[in-house]
Amino acid sequence: DEVLLQHVLLNLLDNALKYSPDKSAIQISARQVSQNVELEVRDHGTGFDQGEESLIFQKFKRGSAAKSKTGVGLGLAICKAIIEAHGGEITARNNPDGGASFIISLPAQEPIQLPQEESEA
Repeated sequence: DEVLLQHVLLNLLDNALKYSPDKSAIQISARQVSQNVELEVRDHGTGFDQGEESLIFQKFKRGSAAKSKTGVGLGLAICKAIIEAHGGEITARNNPDGGASFIISLPAQEPIQLPQEESEA
């Protein structure tokens, strides 16, 4: 469902903006890994306290950096439910050079074949 997947990406980008320094880069990448497509949203914020990486996907759980930000702790739980409903997985990790990454892994599907345009003679 493209609308729900769009919701997930917008939530991850919104979080990256909230928890990163002003004007810092947010990187979005995609790649195929085996039979899956991986999307990564990477920021240069404060990251997570050790052990928070899996807890932040629970309902009403917020990371320690979130204490000064608005929200109730449902956004990432909703993202997880959407991704799992699509047969995928979402994880979070701290980056070695600072900041956090959210990785979405979804089963790859066959590309849609678009009709070939007939060339005019």
